Amino acid sequence: MKTGKHIYIAPLLLLGALGGAGLSAQEGYSYAFKARGGLIAGDLQTTHFDNKIISFGAEVRREMLGPGCALTFELAWEYVPGRHHDVRKPIFISDDPEQDWDDNKYNYDTRKEYGQGFSFKFAYNAPFKPFAWAPSDMEWFAGISLDMHSVRTEVEFGIYDTDWDGPYGDSFVEQGSALTPGFFGGLRKKLGDGTACELTLRNFGMKHFEYTPGVYLDNFGPGKGAGKLETGTSRGWSIEFAFSVKI
Repeated sequence: MKTGKHIYIAPLLLLGALGGAGLSAQEGYSYAFKARGGLIAGDLQTTHFDNKIISFGAEVRREMLGPGCALTFELAWEYVPGRHHDVRKPIFISDDPEQDWDDNKYNYDTRKEYGQGFSFKFAYNAPFKPFAWAPSDMEWFAGISLDMHSVRTEVEFGIYDTDWDGPYGDSFVEQGSALTPGFFGGLRKKLGDGTACELTLRNFGMKHFEYTPGVYLDNFGPGKGAGKLETGTSRGWSIEFAFSVKI
């Protein structure tokens, strides 16, 4: 089953929507454009064989709940890349597990998984001044997110056996999306002239496809190769740096 489409023009749509709306500051409200970049760890890094994330978004801020406090809502387009990597596993060509490997028989398995989509973030912001000498233009924030990424998995696999007069291989591609919750927290520092920077620690997830080729299921050879597909969620932590500009 194939679901979802790549959102190649999402950053342009976001910018166009902001410009077309003609946003202007209302009492207690402010608006900002954000650009983010970060590094990922955890299962997401393992399944994507990459550790980067980038995003572009817009934020609405409402001053409320006390002096210097605010609620923020952010809508961002994100890209979480992936790289091809080798996940080849041993297989038995013979029914006899004690048989040595034949140099003329081997298998291969390379795959890549990556995604892009939207993240909706809602956060509470408050002044951060743990010490008397700490800067007065610092804030801490914490919140929750709902993330919808379109994830694509590409697999190339096969086996080479001289009994078949050459290699036998196939490829597998699957794409889909899922809504996953997350949470985050961090620090924000005002830089002046409507600009600010943020450092965020975030936990989030993305849909994951785990495909097992038939070469691992004793189902390989010409006319064979049927595999098994399982779906789940890969989660990970990211450390992200953001720069924002009021609009």
